[in-house]
Amino acid sequence: MVSKAKTPTIEIGSEAHAPDDGPDRSARQIGRMQEASRAASLKGQRANQGGIAPAPAEEPVVSPAEGLVPGMASQSPSFSIPFLSRISPRTKNTLKLVISIALFASLFLFGKVDLSESMRACVGANKAYLAVGLVLFLLAVFVMAHRWQLLAQAVGLPRPFMKMVQLYYVGLFFNMFLPSTVGGDVTRCYYLTKGSNKHLHALTSVLVDRAMGLAMLLLFATAGITFGPGANGLPLQLKLPVFLLTLAMFCLIPFLPSISKRILGEHNWLSRKLNHGTATVFWQDKGLICMSLFLSLVSQVMFVMAHIGVGLALGLDKIPLWYYFVFFPSVAVLGFVTPSVNGIGVREWAYCYFLSLMGVDRSVGLAFALILFGLTTISSLVGGIVYMAGHFKLPPKANAASQGQTEG
Repeated sequence: MVSKAKTPTIEIGSEAHAPDDGPDRSARQIGRMQEASRAASLKGQRANQGGIAPAPAEEPVVSPAEGLVPGMASQSPSFSIPFLSRISPRTKNTLKLVISIALFASLFLFGKVDLSESMRACVGANKAYLAVGLVLFLLAVFVMAHRWQLLAQAVGLPRPFMKMVQLYYVGLFFNMFLPSTVGGDVTRCYYLTKGSNKHLHALTSVLVDRAMGLAMLLLFATAGITFGPGANGLPLQLKLPVFLLTLAMFCLIPFLPSISKRILGEHNWLSRKLNHGTATVFWQDKGLICMSLFLSLVSQVMFVMAHIGVGLALGLDKIPLWYYFVFFPSVAVLGFVTPSVNGIGVREWAYCYFLSLMGVDRSVGLAFALILFGLTTISSLVGGIVYMAGHFKLPPKANAASQGQTEG
């Protein structure tokens, strides 16, 4: 078994919280920084008037615990919960591993899954359909890389298209083989900003790239639930979260700058960031967002078609096509937000559950999940080949963590 390198992760969802003082504390910190800057400027002016050259400004020192990418903490406040900050990365990864193992084991203990039946289904799957699914997985990366290229260019980080394809594949590789679904995002940020200090800009482009994909996933799920024949029979506990998330994504987030200014005030830290920060361009450039959503549409359709290919390979020709647009986005979102090792365990349970609603045996549902995991792994291994052939180097923190894990 290959040991997995530890790398800094971006805390997303329930793990990312503001400190107890909230934006007020951040405002005071920014105020003190501005006062120090004015004092230094005044000192320099006085020195110039006296014929003395001012001393060069010191570079800010960023400790490894302060930011996700070197230099990032100096550009934006760091938010954390004291309780979560006291949990070591090793403990968090151990908890994720325990959750993944428990969920996977429960499939056989409580889910009535026969592993031998699942393996027979995998071996007997139609190889031609699986080959088509793999090609669709590989080609979808090119579409997503172009989307990220446009978003990065908007924040002042223009890069050649094939370079972005390389970075996207490398990110997929680290997402698969590091104990976090966002390890590849940190890697993409690092390599995108090499040669520049725009770490916050890179992080913003990656987060918006993620958001564009999530928005289209939710839109697919909502359309399938609303207009798909037979969708009325789906349980409410599946429909309601999808509807609420889609509503927030398309009816709330586009108006966040104006809402924050009206509710929090123009001088609030969050209002300033949304209205005058790095991400402001994404609320102002409607054409960019429309193009990004279109590219998300294309890539997600390709992923859905790959799922359909896997279903046909297993002989699941009774599943209506609209249902793939429902359960694929739902499984993707669940695997991303649930604490686990790269969604393992969560994903298998979700596929078994959603396919069982269509009368598919849970053992075949597990085979469906295992085949898709195999296709994803092969696609990620392509990123490993790109990583080795492109002479990429690990980010300093990830490299140190890898050495520490090897020594331990």
